Amino acid sequence: MQDKEEKVSFFKRIILSIKDFEKYQFFATETVGKAVKYLALIMVIFTAIISITFTYKFGVSVNNAVNYFEENINEVTYKENNLSVNFGEEIILQNEDELMPIAIINTQATEENIEKYKDEISKYENGIIILSNKVIYKNEMLSQSMEYKYEDIAQNYNINEFNKEDVLSLIKSINQINLYISFFIVVFLYMFIIYFTSTLIDVVMLGVLGFIFARIVGIKLRYKATFNMGVYALTLPIILNLIYIVVNAFTGFTIQYFQWMYTTISYIYMIVAILMIKADLINKQAELMKIVEEQEKVREELKEQERKKEEEKKKEPKDTKEPEEKKENKKEDKKQKDGNVGDEGLAPQ
Repeated sequence: MQDKEEKVSFFKRIILSIKDFEKYQFFATETVGKAVKYLALIMVIFTAIISITFTYKFGVSVNNAVNYFEENINEVTYKENNLSVNFGEEIILQNEDELMPIAIINTQATEENIEKYKDEISKYENGIIILSNKVIYKNEMLSQSMEYKYEDIAQNYNINEFNKEDVLSLIKSINQINLYISFFIVVFLYMFIIYFTSTLIDVVMLGVLGFIFARIVGIKLRYKATFNMGVYALTLPIILNLIYIVVNAFTGFTIQYFQWMYTTISYIYMIVAILMIKADLINKQAELMKIVEEQEKVREELKEQERKKEEEKKKEPKDTKEPEEKKENKKEDKKQKDGNVGDEGLAPQ
């Protein structure tokens, strides 16, 4: 079995897990380590493509932000831990196609304004609020918005004051290639941990479902087997999720209840695979019954042949005994005749 496992390549496993339910019986016999390795590899590819997509979007957003900053921001001043942008003018930038779909700038915002801005960015996956003394950042990966005070940032990077020209000089001095590579690495590591962990949880739950369903239909599968099958049952949903994320990132196209579809497909794969295993077992049992019936017929035929041989053996002594008795009788008759002849020869003249 181990040799067969080694011959099945990673990409062939992807194809088989999508279109060949009969192979799930083979996957179920693998070691858990091999199944987890397969899951890790497919998640590396998944995360790499997503990270490339986000890095591209990040690059576009950075260029757009720099262009907007040069053309529309007239005044930027940072001094004594306070920031001023366009003399406190309220600026709200909204673009669904950007990596940061909403950005709000108001360096003279009141507490009431700030609460209103927080409610506004909560409607988006990502958003940022730039205020006089802090920046508020909201990300879809985080459960709540994060606040960063300029005072803390200034102390860490030894920043005392700057203006618009200083910001533009800093932007031009940054090596964009290194910036994008760094962004890709950070996003890749962060997203791999998030997606791999969440997918592993899905596999565990799917394995439990498969274990229970197998018992319901009368198959005693070990949890290790249903866990392995769960890994491969998620292959198509993972690929569909990858396509959906990329398409959504570039076009904004959304599918309502996509997560439900993702889960339903994996459950269908698991249930169908278990039913295929059951059908295979029923076929094997039917074949076994036929073999048993044939063996029974052969036994009956052998017994019949043995019985006939026994009957023939019983008949053989009787048939051979009669000629011998006849021979003996003939011999006795001959002796008697010979004796009579002898007696006649000795009789007186």
